[in-house]
Amino acid sequence: TRQNGWHILKAALPPKERRGVILIDPPFEESGEFDRLAESLAAAWKRFATGIVLLWYPIKDRAAVDGFYRRVAELASEQQPILRCELAIHSVGSDGPLAATGLLVCNPPYRFEETYRAVLDDLARALARTPAARASVTAL
Repeated sequence: TRQNGWHILKAALPPKERRGVILIDPPFEESGEFDRLAESLAAAWKRFATGIVLLWYPIKDRAAVDGFYRRVAELASEQQPILRCELAIHSVGSDGPLAATGLLVCNPPYRFEETYRAVLDDLARALARTPAARASVTAL
């Protein structure tokens, strides 16, 4: 049966193992997806604080993404850090094709930041369409 992933996320957490990875890849077909994503992350983390949560999102509207980051930063702590990973192959614009993408990594594994930074740097160089291509990994 087809079910709404947002409802399944609530129902499936926490797993009895108390460990795991959740990948959230919303369709971004409706308005308010960043709000829904932030709310879902907060709910998931309350139920599954020991898990790793990966949130993928497109970057087409910098203001919307920055607002999302501000909401999510309130959830971060030293015990549960959040990494903001971005890859842009050319300038971001809401009219054109997808130029940049992001991945939030909540509660990243040991040494994830340095390894993923190297991977994103290589991808930015390989996929660059303009000098505006860049990659970054920063803590929220």
